[in-house]
Amino acid sequence: MATTPYLLQRGSTWSWRRRVPEFSTKTRHWQLSLRTTDRSIACIIARRLNYECDRMLDAITDKKLTPAQAKAWLTSVVRSELDRIERQRMISRMDPVGSSEEDQRLDWATARAWSHLASKGLHPELSAHDRRTVLNEGSSETDIASLETMLGILSRDVLSEAGVNKMRRAARDSIQTATGETLNPAAETVLYLRQLLLAGKAAAWSAFDSREDPSLEQARALAREILDGAAAENTESREPLHISGETTLIEAPVPPQVPTQRPAFSFDPDIVALVERINAEKDREHIKEDTRKQLSSQAHLFIKATGVTGVRGITQGHLKFYKSVLQRLPTSYGKSPKDAERTIDELLARAEDLPEKKVGLSPRTINGHLDRFKLIFQFAKSESIPISDLIELGLLRVREDKRNRDKREAFTLPELQRVFRHPIWTGCRSTSRRHERGNIVKADGLYWGPILAGYSGARREEVLGLEPSDVVSVDGIPCYHIRDNMHRGVKTFSSERLVPIHAHLIELGFIRHVDDMRMRGATALFPELIATNDSQSFGDKIYYNWAKALVLQLDGNPRELCGVPPLKWSTFWDRNIPFSGGRRDGRQTREARGHRAEAATG
Repeated sequence: MATTPYLLQRGSTWSWRRRVPEFSTKTRHWQLSLRTTDRSIACIIARRLNYECDRMLDAITDKKLTPAQAKAWLTSVVRSELDRIERQRMISRMDPVGSSEEDQRLDWATARAWSHLASKGLHPELSAHDRRTVLNEGSSETDIASLETMLGILSRDVLSEAGVNKMRRAARDSIQTATGETLNPAAETVLYLRQLLLAGKAAAWSAFDSREDPSLEQARALAREILDGAAAENTESREPLHISGETTLIEAPVPPQVPTQRPAFSFDPDIVALVERINAEKDREHIKEDTRKQLSSQAHLFIKATGVTGVRGITQGHLKFYKSVLQRLPTSYGKSPKDAERTIDELLARAEDLPEKKVGLSPRTINGHLDRFKLIFQFAKSESIPISDLIELGLLRVREDKRNRDKREAFTLPELQRVFRHPIWTGCRSTSRRHERGNIVKADGLYWGPILAGYSGARREEVLGLEPSDVVSVDGIPCYHIRDNMHRGVKTFSSERLVPIHAHLIELGFIRHVDDMRMRGATALFPELIATNDSQSFGDKIYYNWAKALVLQLDGNPRELCGVPPLKWSTFWDRNIPFSGGRRDGRQTREARGHRAEAATG
């Protein structure tokens, strides 16, 4: 059995097999031959199948709303549309500017358009039968023209991206308010929401046509209330009625029953539960999974350190003590999964035997913990959970003695020249012996990643996680588009950008590599770097070899250099050395080998 999920080998051929929920066909497994004996190609195809299968299963299982959700959404649609119609007609009646005949025609066209869209779907054209029906009802060609115009406007609005997003937000809010449930609409659920939207709007216009001016209804109701109140006052002020020596008392009206007040809704103040609600918020959908995990692990670490489980019980003293714990933890805290299972005493004991520079989290990390507490407290206040007024996180922040750009040592020009004379770029012995000199150049993620990062200054995951479709041409200029894709996201909204591909990268064969990946049907430019579990990233796959190359080329890397800075590569890269080899299979030409040998020894 292969390590890639749902991938197995039958004989020499790879297949994809997945267990699925039982549907009407009673099929419990789906199996498909991948028609390849190459495991790397099979892994690429299997991952794509897993991605598409997950999307399809989500659409199948989530395509329907519950009856309560459907009722909440439909109620919201009808009420909002009735309110909108009432405002429009009030303006039309009270504003003397404009034609009342034209207003009536538009109202008729709108009501008829919603009814048409609800019954026949989002088709803005009227059939010949529909036109005859409208004419037989006494409408004119002008009315039909208005109807067709309105059909086009309404259908485009419903189908537009802005219209779909507005519908999603409105449905989510109405269902959350009515049922307390969170809606995560899949593709088919959106269609069902749209169906109810059309039906609700059509019903609202149909009901309003037979309704008179609401202000008249309100005035009549108020008049009746005033009359009834006056009659009651007159009755109460009258003296008891004497009949034949007997006194008859008219009973006073029974005071209205005051409804009992419902208990106020409250949220769980437990720190872990509160953090789970933060991570589940729709406003944080774009936040990376690693950031969500950091917030959750911080909550558990705080509870472990202080013993406080409820956010209402947190004091300034607890936060001060927590900061002192962070300053005494090993700098490697969190890199081992076992750290989550260790007690605070065990973690601090491990730090006692370490050198001073290996103890204490960095000021930036500690301040990040405080910033996350600020988020926790703000969220708690939004849920009416009381927080101590004596807490001042600003008093706990650690002052950083270096700017971000000065925190890491930078490469010097001679160091960079030495690094890129390593066999990874000048020729190695084999694909499994990348640190021994030879005549093989393997143009993979380890080869391209540092070069791409050096030319663009992009983050490691941004360049290593590119897909073939991310390489585009803009006005004839080849670029790669750093954006979210199926393998990884981007850190912030501003991180999404187009980066022109340097001419030297093209000279080295980067475009040829992209075309090759497209021909193979790969979903990533460097498929060998795709993570095989949730804790891995693209950069993890090259970290060992990149770090080892630095150690070998820089005499042990005493300055602990770790990244490639965005410098002008022409200042240190000898362009006369053909770094891409001479053939598409990655093997070098005889001339190229001579150049590399000369560069390596010189």
